Amino acid sequence: MNYRQALSYLEYLQNFRIKLGLDRIQTLIQTLDFPNRDYYYVIIAGTNGKGSVGAFLSSILSSRYKMGFNSSPHLITPRERIRINGEALSEEKFAHYIAEVAEASSKINSLFPHPITFFETLTAAAMLAFREEGVDIGIFEVGMGGRLDATNAYPADLSIITEIGLDHTGHLGKSEEEIAREKAFVIRRGKAVIGTRKEKLLPIFLKRAEEKGVEARVVFRGDNFKRLSPSKFLYRGDEEYVLEPSLAGPHQGQNAAIAVAAAEELSRQGFPLTKEDILKGISKAFWPARLEKIGNLILDGMHNCHASFPIREYLAQSGPWETLIFSLLRDKDYRCIGGNIFPFFKTIILTEAPSYRKLPAHQLLPLASRYAKVIVEREPISALERAREVSQGKILVAGSLYTVGKIRERLMKEGKIDRL
Repeated sequence: MNYRQALSYLEYLQNFRIKLGLDRIQTLIQTLDFPNRDYYYVIIAGTNGKGSVGAFLSSILSSRYKMGFNSSPHLITPRERIRINGEALSEEKFAHYIAEVAEASSKINSLFPHPITFFETLTAAAMLAFREEGVDIGIFEVGMGGRLDATNAYPADLSIITEIGLDHTGHLGKSEEEIAREKAFVIRRGKAVIGTRKEKLLPIFLKRAEEKGVEARVVFRGDNFKRLSPSKFLYRGDEEYVLEPSLAGPHQGQNAAIAVAAAEELSRQGFPLTKEDILKGISKAFWPARLEKIGNLILDGMHNCHASFPIREYLAQSGPWETLIFSLLRDKDYRCIGGNIFPFFKTIILTEAPSYRKLPAHQLLPLASRYAKVIVEREPISALERAREVSQGKILVAGSLYTVGKIRERLMKEGKIDRL
């Protein structure tokens, strides 16, 4: 299987809808002999911040260890989902591991009414790649929830919980408490780092940890975390840190602090780190499309209500703003998100995500027109071209990661980006 064939195989798998459950993935990784792995397994669950926390933690650890990071979704190519020391797998290696998983899947698909899914295939490929590439630590970002997510097929040595909000309510529950209970199931053994600042949710995670005999560390206690300036934060863990995250936005201080707490726990688990390692890792981390600045364009994959509040604060502090390119998937709370960010723009260009789950642009038109001049360009690249025509100032591309990824891919082809 070459790279093109691997992409075709994954595209075929996307014809099958999301199917939560662990039976298929557990059988698959047993077929791949995954339990005979040689690396420390870290899992990150939460509503928002998983990718950023993973990027910060990977950046911290990469100075001394070989790090694997399995994330989702991707922006341009599924290779992005399997990174080693921050770099996506080569096309050749990616195709090799997808072929290994495809062969194993062909042996077991007849056992189940639903075939091995797209997400399960990529998760298993990451597990396999990290073993074969000899990583010291593998970080896995939960795709949805936790209890039935493929990344939870193997019990993690360290479980990290980021902030909790309302998202995927059709699958996970209608309240933050219900969603927290689903995500708490990633706590199965070893250690846990609890990074929510919502006091009402802490007992859910602590109870789960107690039931499983897992030592849990609460990241935010009393006044041990505070914002010192728009881009500087104080966190008191085992030591006192003044954090200057490389990723923009007020929410990244909290994500950085969670990564620091996790790094301190890993230091106790046989992966020593210095304070300098930690501070440097926080200041050097890279994660695409998280308020990523490219010329006068800023890309952000903010796609749920909870994530829109820190973006609103960022917009208020960093204006004036001229143009917004915006799209969402149809299961998202567009009234909350739009109400938070639409008021900052003179022009809003509504587009549509390249996904069967897209929210039609015309459904956003009544809300957007309350705040700004509205242009509809249903194709994302056409939206980018129109924004360049009408705007001399800052342009934010936000909402669906599908749209952000499509525009980021164009910028890469134009030579304005050189890193996946």
